Amino acid sequence: MRGFLYLVTMKKKIVLVCCCWLVLSCVSSSGVSKAPTPQERQAQQKQALKERVTTAMAEQNRLIDSLIVAEDPRLKKDKNGKIVRPNWVSSSGTPLYYSTNQRSARKAIKVSTVGIGGSLGLNLNGEGIHIGIWDAGHIFAAHDEFTGGADFFGYQIPIEIADSTTANVWDGHPTAVASIVIAKGVLENENYDITGIAPQVDRVYSYDWNYDIPEILEQLQTNNNPDFILSNHSYGFPLKDENGNPIPDIYIGDYSQWSSLLDNITYVYPYYLHIAAGGNDGNVSYPSQQVTGLDQLTGSTTAKNVLTVGSFSMDNNSENFTPTGFSSAGPTNDFRIKPEISAPGQQLGAAYWDETNPESTNSYIVASGTSFAAPAAAGGVALLQQLHKRIHNSYMYGATVKALLCHTADDITQWSDKDINGPDAKTGYGAINIEAAAMLIEKEETKPGTILEFELDEGETKTLYMTLLEEGELKATLSWFDPHAESGAVNTLVNDLDLRIIQENTTYYPWKLPTDTQQVAAVKGDNTADNLEQISISDELGGIYEITISHKGSLREGSQSASLVLTGPGIIIPSKNILEKVSTDGFLVTPTPASESFSVAVLDNALKFRSLRLINMSGREVASTSKTSFSRASMRFDVDFLPSGIYILAIEAEKKTYFKQLLIR
Repeated sequence: MRGFLYLVTMKKKIVLVCCCWLVLSCVSSSGVSKAPTPQERQAQQKQALKERVTTAMAEQNRLIDSLIVAEDPRLKKDKNGKIVRPNWVSSSGTPLYYSTNQRSARKAIKVSTVGIGGSLGLNLNGEGIHIGIWDAGHIFAAHDEFTGGADFFGYQIPIEIADSTTANVWDGHPTAVASIVIAKGVLENENYDITGIAPQVDRVYSYDWNYDIPEILEQLQTNNNPDFILSNHSYGFPLKDENGNPIPDIYIGDYSQWSSLLDNITYVYPYYLHIAAGGNDGNVSYPSQQVTGLDQLTGSTTAKNVLTVGSFSMDNNSENFTPTGFSSAGPTNDFRIKPEISAPGQQLGAAYWDETNPESTNSYIVASGTSFAAPAAAGGVALLQQLHKRIHNSYMYGATVKALLCHTADDITQWSDKDINGPDAKTGYGAINIEAAAMLIEKEETKPGTILEFELDEGETKTLYMTLLEEGELKATLSWFDPHAESGAVNTLVNDLDLRIIQENTTYYPWKLPTDTQQVAAVKGDNTADNLEQISISDELGGIYEITISHKGSLREGSQSASLVLTGPGIIIPSKNILEKVSTDGFLVTPTPASESFSVAVLDNALKFRSLRLINMSGREVASTSKTSFSRASMRFDVDFLPSGIYILAIEAEKKTYFKQLLIR
């Protein structure tokens, strides 16, 4: 893996920090230690990360070199008989080679309403975003889908061949992957529209896969590029090599060194999101497999902070989603829900570079697999980040993006022989829905509180309240970029945050996978494995719901950045003080004044009510509505047929009737 050797030779001039200065800076005149500032701590983390990556890559290069010197028979050779340098060496000494998910293709995700000319008027195209694409060889930048063709004079995305020593090594796979994100849609017929998800991102960095980890770090650390916030990786270690031999068990579902390094990088650089194709081994079994069809993830797909993407299939109308058989399933060895999300990955066209006709600029393929599902997700993330930057003048944390995608995903419940509700180890939280995610970002502009980024200090509990105004679903998704664990760790979660929703004597718990046995479907309980937790409540809703975020044990560094997405048919109340101000009489009526309708919600969980009556100022009842029994469920009252004026609202509770003045206009 010559890229790792390159890192060592280029980075060996490490700046030494004066130990004496550190000692002096941490000791006050009274001899008491002074805690480092957040800026100093971040600088230390970045330096430690750089040294860790350098050390790890140096060790990998040493192992790889020793295998080559020994001419290990497990090493691959090219058509000329020359040894092909492996990409990694397992802890048992087995050479490992990346493999593309060449059985891959994609279908367009739901972006038509948010894209250029879409009905929501957002006109998102990826402008301002820099994306890295690491893959087998480089993107064929001369393809018509990237240039627009000879007669095109519009915007052309700069495709920068970042590792220039191999700049002329084109490959069909990265060309196809890139087209999912940025193709101009030159080819469009009754069967295929090749238009990319984010066709006007500011820049694409094309890398081959040999140097991926150090090159990611270089983009983030050395280049200090604030717009480089995501990258796509449609490759990984297959369960079996080209001779049909299984990969070592330690690399299946395990928290690898690769995963640990990526978690380290994303924790230190929280705006960066690493997107990985889940793999195409869904139909592959191996001797030590406990459950057929599960436990198939390898390499970086097991990292906590990485967004791992599976594939789903759909009909010609882009409906009726079902899991794709070839899509690799989790869980990880510590029973985390992986992949987290799914995107379309079967039978669609993509731009291609054909090695048999290398000068052709209009070659295309039709293929299927997670290699194309991942860039569909990456393109969608580019659009969401563009929208957030436009509204708030800042990007979202990578953990926020993960929460948003999982929160707005469409649950895939249609399976071949059964119905599975909620997240699962095959499709994650469901099918990516960029339209729904974009609408939540827009909602945050006018009604803050839907998407929250915050710092949880050690020993702290954050609490929000929601009162529901009508029927619907209350959903909360908590996500955080967890500090890295050591490779091979049995339990990888370092900072165990807890999401709970409490309503009177009922506590609602997040989804989790059972830990006593491998199974595909999630259940609800105390999740001690994932750094993404989601609670959804679709019971009869009513009253005040308390949403809490706390943690178990201690927090590394004494605090943890986290993100919460909270939605429901009601009003978010950010503190107990505000709750007490609006709940003096036990009911909330909104909006006031009312025009077409208003809703009544319970603010005191001890109250239940059954009917509403409107009385005009002459004392005559002019309208009423009722339930079949007393309950906390909110009620909506249509008043568009009434003349403007002041009315008295009578709320019939179990023990008394409450009266409120209401203006209708």
